[in-house]
Amino acid sequence: MTPTRLARMSPAAQAWYLAEIAYISERNPDAAAKISRMIRAARQTLADYPKIGPPGRSPGTRRMVVGPYVLTVRLRRGETETIHIRHGRQTDKSKE
Repeated sequence: MTPTRLARMSPAAQAWYLAEIAYISERNPDAAAKISRMIRAARQTLADYPKIGPPGRSPGTRRMVVGPYVLTVRLRRGETETIHIRHGRQTDKSKE
């Protein structure tokens, strides 16, 4: 069986994601599991289709909406990498 390919996450995006899942899990474990599945599915899609989504604010980035979350991705060393994740209700403070 071929292992599932996933787009990489930057250390900052990974830390944010893990903190968000932990926070939600304390309040609603089912919701946390659902969000985790959605993000994983998005990472699979991004690994197969790195140019999916509209261009981001910074050159070389793209955005992907996953439920209430916005992922900012880029190609780095030939691999798709999620560099920023935020909830859609959060102000976008990045320079993407």
